[in-house]
Amino acid sequence: MKRQKLFMMLAATLALGFITMAASAAMVMKMGLGDLVGNADKIFRGTVLTREPGTVFMGGSEFSTVVYTVKVEDALKGDFGAKPVVTLTMLGNLKQDVSSGNAKRLSRIDMNPDLAVGSNYVLFTTAASSAGLSTTVGLGQGLFRVFDNADGRDMTANMLNNQGIFDGPVSYSELTLAISALVNK
Repeated sequence: MKRQKLFMMLAATLALGFITMAASAAMVMKMGLGDLVGNADKIFRGTVLTREPGTVFMGGSEFSTVVYTVKVEDALKGDFGAKPVVTLTMLGNLKQDVSSGNAKRLSRIDMNPDLAVGSNYVLFTTAASSAGLSTTVGLGQGLFRVFDNADGRDMTANMLNNQGIFDGPVSYSELTLAISALVNK
């Protein structure tokens, strides 16, 4: 009986440890605009042209990716060459989740932001890895959607509604002025 109780306590402790590890691995450090600019290889405003499934091979395994083609409309930091189009390859999967009920497979949780075709964004992107993967800096923190306010002005907000950077959405011109000041420091 004691042995069974000890085994159950050990199993519960291990389960709690794995849950804690998964939760901490999913956390992202909150960044200010200076951090986003400093960690970005490229910063640009662009419109998503395509969103396609792909794969990448790393460490002897194949991983699903989502490949975005983005037309660059305003280059704010980085080398874009003569071609005003950027291809971003992010880990992810375009297939529908086959989970049943409330259960979700951990291998299916996508961490990278999902960009919508035809939508306009200001993107702070990382340099491509040796496998060709990149993402937005700070995940959703480096992804600012561009939208019109009631007056028709271009406004921007990241996935945290600019928390820790600005006090809510800001105009596109205010964002670009702040970025330029940090890039040209």
